[in-house]
Amino acid sequence: MKALDKIPALGVVIVCAGIFLIQNLLTPVIGDDYAYAFIWDGAQNGNFQNNIGRLYRVESIGDIFVSQWSHWLTWGGRSVAHFFVQFFMMFDKVFFDVANALIYAALALLIYFLAAGKFELRTGAMLWIFFALWFCLPEFFQTTLWLTGSCNYLWMTVIQLAFLLPFALKFWRGKCSVPVPLMAFAGLLAGWSNESGGAFTIFLAFLAMVYFWRQKKFERWMLAGFIALFIGYALLMLAPGNFQRYVVDANEATVPYLSAQMFIDNFEDGMSELLWYDLLPLLVIAGYFLRGRKTPQTTLFVLAFTAAGILLLFMLMFSPEFPARAAFASPVFLIIATVAALDKISFELPRKLVAVACAFWLATSAVSVSVDWSVHSQLQERQKYIAAHRNEDLIVVDPINLPLLVEKIFWSWTLDAYSRFYGDLTPYLDKLNNRNITYAQYYGLKQIIINEEKWAKQTRFILY
Repeated sequence: MKALDKIPALGVVIVCAGIFLIQNLLTPVIGDDYAYAFIWDGAQNGNFQNNIGRLYRVESIGDIFVSQWSHWLTWGGRSVAHFFVQFFMMFDKVFFDVANALIYAALALLIYFLAAGKFELRTGAMLWIFFALWFCLPEFFQTTLWLTGSCNYLWMTVIQLAFLLPFALKFWRGKCSVPVPLMAFAGLLAGWSNESGGAFTIFLAFLAMVYFWRQKKFERWMLAGFIALFIGYALLMLAPGNFQRYVVDANEATVPYLSAQMFIDNFEDGMSELLWYDLLPLLVIAGYFLRGRKTPQTTLFVLAFTAAGILLLFMLMFSPEFPARAAFASPVFLIIATVAALDKISFELPRKLVAVACAFWLATSAVSVSVDWSVHSQLQERQKYIAAHRNEDLIVVDPINLPLLVEKIFWSWTLDAYSRFYGDLTPYLDKLNNRNITYAQYYGLKQIIINEEKWAKQTRFILY
């Protein structure tokens, strides 16, 4: 709507990033965060095993490199993501909170820069991007607010888009110059990011290189970046720890790989959820092809990012498991396509529709912040209780209670019942208690558990 142009585009970025910062400040350190606060103990099967022994805190960059080398050899190849996790776990969480809000803003800005090919912001486009990020990103809490999850998905996607940005600027503007060493470094990080997003960053970079080769606009920085991208992806996928972990998971798996049940489970666990998240961007893209002022350049761009977003989902259907968070890049790629498409669609949205959409956005944001405040307050009280009983042999604390709305329905913008179940302490002393052990060691306690009677009344899931 034309009235939106009266709102400063930078103001939209600041307000949306500010609300996200408030959520970050209220989001607790939880689950895997505590395990990654320590040097990875590969010799004893890592920091997520039950009945683990004494662990040692990460206190320097050198400790992180030692830890990630062990992690790469014995657990998994996401060294870049977990470097960030371990780095931030050395400091007060407020440093991560501020950095994460800036990265969230960077994601929105990169989406616009990629799709528009320019750095002059448009208010309507930025409102749409933040609206789409809020409603279309899968498992919002797990992938953008939770420290470990954000470093694995939000941060890695920003790195992937930053690598793709020079290709997009070259595509839209016809010129872009990047130092070869810088592009090689960016490619290494983008490839060594995460499995699904990294794979389709390669896909999009390959399409771009073919296009520029045919247009006789190919440059050395493209080849340097692409080679480094492949090297980074090889370091991610061929990490010895991936194979060790695969053997463990295969031995414990109850569903055979490539069986009909595996595809059913993957559809129910991931694909069905992502089809819902991707629906809104796909409708916008369909609007471009049905009613847009199509140009060959825009059509090529929209088709490339749409293909990446959709094919990513089908690739994950062939994964042994398909958690929705693994497809984080899918709606991001589609949102990029929508920004380019909307520039060529001429229509005025009804004022009432815009008002309803904004009201719903505001309402869900307000409820989310209220849930965050409730969780934050409860954990503050827990910390006070722990401080008063820290010398006791066994500390028993109450579980986190979520408002009925979040406890009983799907609500991805805050800590939910699923994230609490797998991220908070357990009532067990002798099994499934690695979270208790890492939590106790982090705070210098002897032993800590959750009150089992109160825990049993909450929503529970199948324990792995």
